[in-house]
Amino acid sequence: MKALSADQHDTVLADGLTVLVFRVAESPACREFQPELDKFAARRPEIAVWTVEAMEQRDLAERHGLRALPTIVLYRDGLPARRFAGGMSADELEEEVAELADADMQEEYNDWMVEMLETGEAGSPHVGTSR
Repeated sequence: MKALSADQHDTVLADGLTVLVFRVAESPACREFQPELDKFAARRPEIAVWTVEAMEQRDLAERHGLRALPTIVLYRDGLPARRFAGGMSADELEEEVAELADADMQEEYNDWMVEMLETGEAGSPHVGTSR
């Protein structure tokens, strides 16, 4: 896992499948999620995992329209294709990453464009909550 800053955002998320996690170190929910994120990272070392300290990187937090912490955003080839408010288990995260790896990206992009038009927000095309 690596810490992400605003100047790296577009470059490191442009290619491949990436997990981006917004958190605040003092948050009980973020601390509870951390062991699950660590498990996921250990199981799937080929997937880049980036973390953002939301209070330190407020511009990125605003860009992603955070409403809860942690917030998990799954990127594929520069598109914020999945978004989850709150933590999840390592197994759930693995399932979501596998689903996105197999997704039709033209369909994902089209869904994202429709969501942007309907909401006026350029955030993630799929907003969900953890189970």
